[in-house]
Amino acid sequence: MVPDALSGGPHFAAYCERYIRHTKGRWAGRPLIYEDWQREFWWEALEFDPATGLRIYNEVGLGIPRKNTKSTMASAAGLYMLDADGEPEPEVYVAAAARNQAGIVLGQARSMVQRSPLLLDRLVPHRYAIECPRNGGVMRSLSSDAALQHGLNPSANIIDELHAHRSAELYTALTTGTGAREQPFTLWITTAGVAGEGILAELFDSMFTGSGELEDRGSLLIYRDRTNGTLIYWYGAPRDADIEDPAVWYAANPVSWLHDGKYLGAQFARLKARGALLEWRRYHLNQFVGFEDTWLREGAWRATEGDLPLSVALPVGVGIDRSPGGELGAVAVAQRQGDRVVVRAQVFAPESATGMASAEAMRVRLRGLRVEFPLAQSRDERTKRALAGPAFAFDRLAFGESAEMLESDGLAMVDVPMTAAVMGPPSTLTYELITTGRLVHDDDPILAEHVANTTAVLTDRGMKITRSKHGSTRPNVAAVAMVRAVAMAMQEPPTPFVRTPRAPVGF
Repeated sequence: MVPDALSGGPHFAAYCERYIRHTKGRWAGRPLIYEDWQREFWWEALEFDPATGLRIYNEVGLGIPRKNTKSTMASAAGLYMLDADGEPEPEVYVAAAARNQAGIVLGQARSMVQRSPLLLDRLVPHRYAIECPRNGGVMRSLSSDAALQHGLNPSANIIDELHAHRSAELYTALTTGTGAREQPFTLWITTAGVAGEGILAELFDSMFTGSGELEDRGSLLIYRDRTNGTLIYWYGAPRDADIEDPAVWYAANPVSWLHDGKYLGAQFARLKARGALLEWRRYHLNQFVGFEDTWLREGAWRATEGDLPLSVALPVGVGIDRSPGGELGAVAVAQRQGDRVVVRAQVFAPESATGMASAEAMRVRLRGLRVEFPLAQSRDERTKRALAGPAFAFDRLAFGESAEMLESDGLAMVDVPMTAAVMGPPSTLTYELITTGRLVHDDDPILAEHVANTTAVLTDRGMKITRSKHGSTRPNVAAVAMVRAVAMAMQEPPTPFVRTPRAPVGF
């Protein structure tokens, strides 16, 4: 940690302990006393150059999961910069992507003032601002969804949930508007966002590509660019970490009260039951979504091998896929049997004459499945009548012409394109079925190979599996078809309509 004599951190911590009170939860009314990890962060964030007496860092970022006191730290920093930083006529701006979000930090800062008699002697809270008559300063909120105000002269900027800023306009306007200040300070605090999108992605990527130095402590990355005045602390689980390991949870969530496991354990169980481990990764482990990575951990697929046969007495869902170049095709069948799902898959290899998988052979197989499994698994949304046989999921870009032929034959064809909105939920559901042992397969070696070749991208709609690229030597059409089949099988089949005979008239 930076020595006390070289940092404004001790002064900031003493100010918080004396003047600021917690406003919510179990600590409401108590002094704001920082834990060791917070003190390390603030000591470095407020480090100064002894030669000039000015702060080394003017842009400081903290990436951290939810419930780790983000808003409390941001609000306290804003009040300190308004009241005790020594800046003449300070202008402190609390910025967020939307007005309601910007109001959260300012609202908490206002509550801190109202709960502290000492602060009420120094600051005047208003609905949309806090004033400091002693130095002519003001603290206001701004949002990127409002018209950008020009002529601002910020001494400090507090930017909340930077991941929600789709445009860099507000961030750039605030950080470049500080030229008249001797030691301006910008603090952004956020949870992870979508990889490759927005100003947060740019700043996060700069930790690995910038001219500064990166310290890797596993669940804490620290980026220091002393020349350009940038410091970033990023708490989060590494991408290859076991997301079910409580030790990983605690390392990514430094605040002490989370380490009893009750809150994090309850959140993990709730999100896992919902099939929403994406949310767990992003909000509680601070992992970016949008990275392409291995879909299943090693050994997960083999652990679900079983000998349950498909039953003709139950409906099935069918999934279809075809490689982008048409070299391979796959048809998968999934059937829900109680709380388990049984899957089978068949891969169609390229014919020697054409080098393409036979579309006709795939159509023959699909028509045969309608005869083999006659129970309805879907209904016509226009007539609300049950459609005999399986629901057949396909991608129009890969199988559109054949699907039209089959639909004219009466097969219930359902277009399931490879988009995050459509394929994300069933990919995540299939992942949950596999990792909880509820999906059963017959250890077909080709299906196992295709599953092993499958990667996934974390998106806002779930863990979406990706299709092998054109010409790839690592095919996965059977895995893609299986996910589509599971999506169809997990639908509630239509209730059979049974006509009740009428009693003869006159009796």
